[in-house]
Amino acid sequence: MAVEGKAAGALLASARQNVRAGEFSQAEIMLERALRVEPRNARLWHEMAQVKYSQKDYAQAVQFCIKSNSLAGKDYSLMQQNWLLMEKAYIELGEPDKARQVRIKAG
Repeated sequence: MAVEGKAAGALLASARQNVRAGEFSQAEIMLERALRVEPRNARLWHEMAQVKYSQKDYAQAVQFCIKSNSLAGKDYSLMQQNWLLMEKAYIELGEPDKARQVRIKAG
């Protein structure tokens, strides 16, 4: 799922630039703004999950991956990306059984 509007697209581009610079808090702010514009955009939720993972907020990363998957429709590539990120987050949370379960879903 692509970002639809120019405003959300510009905010996503800024967030990605912040991530590359290691400015995760600023990236989070940009993504929050983008999500206010496009709250049903699965790609934005995935991007937020990645930021949360980078901030070591693994539980929140999992929740945002779940949200992204609920909105992904038939975007199986995005769902797989979410499951793989969830696997890494569950490992960091010390939940290897859950990590295995999502790994199986990822294929």
